[in-house]
Amino acid sequence: PPLHLGADLGQDGIVFLASTVAVVPICKKLDLSPVLGFLFAGVVLGPFGFKALQDLSDLDTLGEIGILFLLFEQGLELTVERLKSLFKFAFGLGTLQVVLTTAALCAVPFAGGSQALEAIFGASPELVELSRIDEAFVIGAALSLSSSAFVLKILQEKGQLGSPTGRAALGVLLLQDIAVVPLLVLLPIVDLGNAAADSGASQDLSLLFGQALGGLVALLTFGFLVLPKIFNAVAGARSSETFIALCLLTVSAAGAFTKTIGLSDTLGAFIAGILLAETNYRTQVEADIQPFRGILLGLFFVTTGASVDLELLYSQWPTALGILMGLISVKAVITGSLATQFGLSNGNAVRTGLLLSGGGEFAFVVLNLARNLKVLPFEQTKLLSGVVVVSMALTPALSSLGDFIAAKFDAEDLKQKELKKLQQSTSVDSGKGEEEEEKEENNFMDDCVVICGFGPIGQTVGSLITSQYLAAEGIRISYVAFDLNPDRVTEGSKRGISVFYGDGSQPNVLKAAGVTNPRVICVTYTDFASRKASVVRLREAFPGIPILSRGGVLSEVFALEAAGASVVIPELSEVSLRLGSAVLDEFGVQISTREEARSDLRAALARRARMQQRLLIAAKKKGGGEEEFDEEDVVSEAMAYTVTKNCEAAGVDVGDDDSERGWERGDV
Repeated sequence: PPLHLGADLGQDGIVFLASTVAVVPICKKLDLSPVLGFLFAGVVLGPFGFKALQDLSDLDTLGEIGILFLLFEQGLELTVERLKSLFKFAFGLGTLQVVLTTAALCAVPFAGGSQALEAIFGASPELVELSRIDEAFVIGAALSLSSSAFVLKILQEKGQLGSPTGRAALGVLLLQDIAVVPLLVLLPIVDLGNAAADSGASQDLSLLFGQALGGLVALLTFGFLVLPKIFNAVAGARSSETFIALCLLTVSAAGAFTKTIGLSDTLGAFIAGILLAETNYRTQVEADIQPFRGILLGLFFVTTGASVDLELLYSQWPTALGILMGLISVKAVITGSLATQFGLSNGNAVRTGLLLSGGGEFAFVVLNLARNLKVLPFEQTKLLSGVVVVSMALTPALSSLGDFIAAKFDAEDLKQKELKKLQQSTSVDSGKGEEEEEKEENNFMDDCVVICGFGPIGQTVGSLITSQYLAAEGIRISYVAFDLNPDRVTEGSKRGISVFYGDGSQPNVLKAAGVTNPRVICVTYTDFASRKASVVRLREAFPGIPILSRGGVLSEVFALEAAGASVVIPELSEVSLRLGSAVLDEFGVQISTREEARSDLRAALARRARMQQRLLIAAKKKGGGEEEFDEEDVVSEAMAYTVTKNCEAAGVDVGDDDSERGWERGDV
């Protein structure tokens, strides 16, 4: 029978894939967050737009899998180091922001807020009035969360990730990610509690609660004792496909297990991420799941946008406007006021408050779960989802407004600081300022050396650049290493070395490890093909960063340099030269003479290697093999040449360095 692609894949699936192909490039071109693009695409293509997406049930299921990956990734990022670096802002400012904002938004409907919306904006009572405290709590908790995607993008664009505003925002966002977990636990319990109250089955609720608690203990035990061993076994097989399959299995199985015991499947994914956060596989796992997470999460936002009822927003726009104004005002005032109590200046407090005043991605997760559990009325959920979408879209404008207002406070603070300096001109402050400490903390990954391959050569490089003699001279060079040998990674971690499991030549792996702008990259893989592929990927990702590579014979050196390596060290020729130099030393030859002889021979070897490759290329062309010519063949054949079988034996003038540079440029 003929294959009907539309029938097999589904029209909605084809529409989503087409929108993904269009949305991401357009957002990149307009410098917008893809999250906003997916939401807008869902609104336009959904049942309330052009109706290109009609049956959202299957897409919604795939979108929920995307949420599993999002929670899994959030769990992966909860490392001890990250918690320590943002402890004050996360567990201080972040905790108070979530608690107080939730309490304030929860109290609004019962403190005259609903009546105000009805009187001022003509709101319908069915949309704004709440009868139960649990409904108000869910709404308050969902709206207290902010958008990590928008906030982080804005901070990166403005170069403020290491600033006081950036650190405060990162701390609050981190705590909000953590706060989602109790919500995911509480919502099913609230639903069970309501059902038990209606039926009087309180004993069943206690039984279900005990079952959930026992299941979580079993999951944590399995994760700590068994899961690392499974990852060790799979990593030892050196199969990237099997490793990715294990990552997908871990997310899906953990989610399915927690759903079986009566909790949210997203909670299971989050716990799985936490269990792997402190293992050596975190960076590679995060890089491997990124494509799946990206497309499935995009699907979630498309279905969320498609569920936004444009007719409801249009007919109830005064109500939506009132809720939006109240949301931004409450969050900005609470967050900004709290920020001043944690050492932020008035200007930075205003920036932080307005930057975090909009809604966030996890609001959709909480609201959708509450809707599915029938904790919230359907119409209220649709209206609130629409308000969250609008508030997220306003995040860049709110950030600009915060900068404008903060500039006035900054000017006044500057005057006060200058006055204070004049008054305390004779005093000496030996401590480091907040900005200096932040700069030191954030410069580690910017100035570090990346070592791809932590075998004997990689370890030697690491030991040399961290030598105690350099430290004695005040020279401090830090490095981070990557290797695909799990035993080597485990041993290095035990010695306190920053070594991660993963292919360090993959930009996604470096990003997952927090490496965004390394000082130098050193490639030490044994296999030439791996070194060359690594240099190509790294040069494309980091055009201006020096890339140093280990080389074999000189022909490999030229190939690696052509691939983009800044410096390549040929192993065989350098070992031979050093050995010959040691022989000359035994005869008492002076250092200057040895160095001159070694330099001359090094240049001669390079000229001969170039000419050998030219001869091989010419032989290929003479034999009519242009179409079958492969650079790898040239390298493998050139390895058979030695110093004794040189180009002069073939009656060819090797020329000098300048005459052979055309080959290096690829003119031949």
